[in-house]
Amino acid sequence: MELSKNIMKNKQKLPNQKLFLATMRAVALDGINNSGAGHIGMALGATEIFYSLIGENINFSPLNPKWINRDRFVLSAGHGSMGLYALYHLMGLISLDEIKQHKQLNSRTPSHPEIDKLEFIDASTGPLGQGIAMGVGMALAEKRLAEKFNRENFKIIDHFNYVLCGDGDLQEGISFEALAFAGTNQLSKLILVHDFNNIQIDTTATTVNNVDFESFFRSLKFETIILKDNKVETINSALEVARKNDKPTYIQIPTIIAFKTEFANSTKGHHGSLDPKKSYEFKANLGLEHKNPFEYEPKVYQLASELLNSKNQKYLNWENTFDLYKKKYPLLGQKLENFFKNKEVFDFKNISFSKNNQAIRDYVKEIIEKIDKSDLLLLGGSADLGVATKTQFSGEKLLNYGIREFAMAGINNGILLYGNFRVISSTFLAFSDYTKPALRLSALMNLSPIYIFSHDSYQVGGDGPTHQPVEQLAMLRSIPNFLVIRPCDEFETVFAFNFAFNSKNQPIAIITTRQSLKSFNKNLEKIEAAYYLEKSEKARINLIASGSEVELAMKLAKKLSELDIFANVISAPILQNLLENKELFEKLELKKLPIFALEASNDPLWFKLAKYQKFDGHFANGFGHSAPGDIVYGLKGFNVDFLLKKVLKFLEIN
Repeated sequence: MELSKNIMKNKQKLPNQKLFLATMRAVALDGINNSGAGHIGMALGATEIFYSLIGENINFSPLNPKWINRDRFVLSAGHGSMGLYALYHLMGLISLDEIKQHKQLNSRTPSHPEIDKLEFIDASTGPLGQGIAMGVGMALAEKRLAEKFNRENFKIIDHFNYVLCGDGDLQEGISFEALAFAGTNQLSKLILVHDFNNIQIDTTATTVNNVDFESFFRSLKFETIILKDNKVETINSALEVARKNDKPTYIQIPTIIAFKTEFANSTKGHHGSLDPKKSYEFKANLGLEHKNPFEYEPKVYQLASELLNSKNQKYLNWENTFDLYKKKYPLLGQKLENFFKNKEVFDFKNISFSKNNQAIRDYVKEIIEKIDKSDLLLLGGSADLGVATKTQFSGEKLLNYGIREFAMAGINNGILLYGNFRVISSTFLAFSDYTKPALRLSALMNLSPIYIFSHDSYQVGGDGPTHQPVEQLAMLRSIPNFLVIRPCDEFETVFAFNFAFNSKNQPIAIITTRQSLKSFNKNLEKIEAAYYLEKSEKARINLIASGSEVELAMKLAKKLSELDIFANVISAPILQNLLENKELFEKLELKKLPIFALEASNDPLWFKLAKYQKFDGHFANGFGHSAPGDIVYGLKGFNVDFLLKKVLKFLEIN
C-alpha cells in the first residue's frame, strides 16, 4: 500500500526535530559506550521509529504506568533497548544515572528490556520472534476484553498493540506461527512495525531470507504498508492509516544500521561501541553543540516532557469515562475492577466427579467443564489436541491456537502480560519441547500460565516412541521458577488445579494420563507436595512415586508385605517442592529409611534424595516402542515382578 500524499502533509514536524533525534542518538551512544559495548546498530538506526511510536503515537501515562487501556508496546528486537531508553530519559522517565547504569547489576536499563526493572516495559524480550507472539497475545486479549465490557458510547477497552521487530525476528519460526494466528483471527488492533535495515550479525538479511514481505503479509491477511523512507512524518502517516484498518497491519520501514558511524550499513554495525574521538565526531556530524558524554541541550528535555501532556490528559479523560461507565453498568464495572486487581477466584473444594478410577485427563475434562461454565475471565485451548487432552473450552473462553505449540505459549505470555486473565492450554507432554523457549520466558517474567501436558509416559502405547515422553519432565523441572505437578488420582488433580489457580508468579504444568489409574485418596485434606499414602510402623523402606507410578508403588508395597517386608508409600505430585521444602522433608522423616523412587521419566532431580539416605529407583531408560502401552511399560521395567527383584537387591535381601 502506498500512502496518500495528502495524509502525509497533514502531520506537523516536532519543533527542533533534527536536534531532538540527534540528542536521542547521543544519549543512546553514551549509554552503550559507558557500558563497554552494546547493540549500537538499532539504537542509532531506528531513532525515528522509536520517536514516532513512543513520542507521538502510543498512548501511555506515567500517572498510571499499568493503565489497562494504554497502548501496548513490545520491542521484539530487544537488543535495540537503548534507543527506547534514550527517549524515556529525555521524557523524564529514566534518570541520567540510570542511563549510565545500562547493563549493570539491578539497573533499570538492562541490555534487553525486562518488565520487572522498568514500569514502562510491557514485555521482557531478547529471544527473537517471541515478542511478536506476545504482541499477538496482547491484541487477542484486548479484543476479548473489549467484546465483553464495551457498551454503546463506552469504549472502555479500545487501544492498539504495537510490536517493533527486526529482520531477525521474522526469520524465527514462532513469528510465522503467531502471525498466521493473528491474520486468521483478524486482530485489527495489532500493528507490526519492521525495522528493515537488511543487516544481521553474519550476513545481510536478504542473503538468508529473500522473502517478499509485502506478498507474504498479504497472504496472511494483513494490511501491508511499505515505506520508502524513515522520516517521522512518513511513519506517523503510516500509523494513522494502520489504526483505521479492519485487519492487522504490517509496516516496513527502511533504516540504516549504526547510522552515521563507520559501521553503518555493515554487519559490524550490530554490536560495538565508539571510542571517545569517534563519539565526538559522531555528535559533530549530527550537528550537536554538546559533544562530551552525557551533556545534552536543555531545551530538548523541555520538548520531550511536553510529549507527556497529551498522554496524561487521555488517561484522565479515560478515568472520567470509566467513572460514568461504573455508574451506568455497576456490575460490569465491579467485575472489570476485580480483573484489574486480580481478585477473581474459583472454588475447587466442592468439585466432584462422575466416577473414580479414571484417567487423569478425564478428571481434567470434568474440571474444565465446570470452569467453562463460570464467569472467570479465562482463555483456554490447545494446539489442536483438545479432544485428546480433554481440555475443550467454548464460547468466549475458547482459543483455537491451531497446531502451533510455540506460538501458543508465546501468545499465552502476551495475554498474561496484558492483564489478569487466566490462561489454560494443552498439548501432549512429548510435544512440550516445542513450547520450551516461551515457557522459559514465562518463568523469567513471573507469569502464571497453566499447561495441561497429557499422555504422560510409555503408556501412550501404539503411537510409538515419538509420542512417548521420556526426557520432558526433566526439561520442565529444570526451568527455574517453573513447577510441575503430576497427580495420581482425582483428588490430586483437584489439588493441582487449586494450586495452579493460586499461583500468581509461576508457570504450572499439570501432567495427565491417557490410561486409567486407581483412586487412592478420599479427600483433599492431607494432600501436599509429598505425603504418605500408606504408612507402616514396621516399614523398612520408603517408596516414593509421582503420577502414574503411584499405583505401581502401591502394588509393589503390597507384594513386599507378602514377604513380610513393609514399605511406606509416598506420593510426590510436586517433586520440586519436596526437595526445596526442608520443613516438609523433616515432617516426612525421610532420613530414617532407605528411599526407592519410581517415575517413568529420566529426570535426575530424583537423585537429590540420595544426600539424605541410601537411594535407588527405577526410571525411564531409552525411547519406547510402538506397541500397547502396558506392554511397553512392562518391557521398560515398570512391572511389579521386576521392581520386586530390584528392591530386594537394594535392601540386600536374598
